[in-house]
Amino acid sequence: MHQGIQRMNNLNPTSVLKKYDTTINVIGGIKDCDPIFKTINSYFDDNADSNNEFNLRTERSRIRIDRGVRTAFLQFKNKDHQDLIQSIFSSNLTLQVKQVLLFWQFALNNSLFRDISVQVFAKEYISGKAVISKEIIIGFLKDLISNNESLHSKWSEVTIRTLATKYLNFLTKINFVEGARKKTFKRILMSSDLLVLFLYILKINETENRDIYSNEFFPLVFIDKSDIQERLKKISLKGYFNMDFNGVELNIELTHSFKGICDVICTRE
Repeated sequence: MHQGIQRMNNLNPTSVLKKYDTTINVIGGIKDCDPIFKTINSYFDDNADSNNEFNLRTERSRIRIDRGVRTAFLQFKNKDHQDLIQSIFSSNLTLQVKQVLLFWQFALNNSLFRDISVQVFAKEYISGKAVISKEIIIGFLKDLISNNESLHSKWSEVTIRTLATKYLNFLTKINFVEGARKKTFKRILMSSDLLVLFLYILKINETENRDIYSNEFFPLVFIDKSDIQERLKKISLKGYFNMDFNGVELNIELTHSFKGICDVICTRE
């Protein structure tokens, strides 16, 4: 029953989730995503056994990684956020959908992961480049440190390089990139299901903002503005959401609850 006791403590306002940390190193060091999925599912199921999903020999390592997974994926800005994540990971949506949701959830919860993803990864991907270099992430991190006094004494050169490596390791696990030394972009397929769920993620990120183009999270849909409008127009006809475009803003109004949207998606498939 310990899972239920901790659950409500993981509802945090956005301000709590703004600090930079090195959780990326913990998540990027996990062998594959399966134990992450199991930990998320066990969090919402008091009867599930999540003991040592990561097959670690020492209790210290187990606690460190378990804490990292909870920090990365089991923090929620509000009850709607928690309901959405619970419904997604307990649904029969595809593995590919759930892998992309891991990416978005990590970006919602971790400022450093979000900033690298929005300001480096998404830009490199959308520009059409074939390869993403670890060095460009390292360069971004060094610029970040130079503008953040509190990080000067905390992050060494080794820490910076490890962060870049582990970031790309995690993206390899969720099939965003591939390769050993050189990381090549894989095509990130945004299905209709993912696009609908992305709109709910955008609303969680900026609850009062109806214009998806101005949402800071928008680049993480990996689709150009000129293409997404027509796709969303077709999907909106199925009643998942309402939309209007005034020539500048693409405004979205959700029509289903955060708790019920996955049931709607799965029922209509």
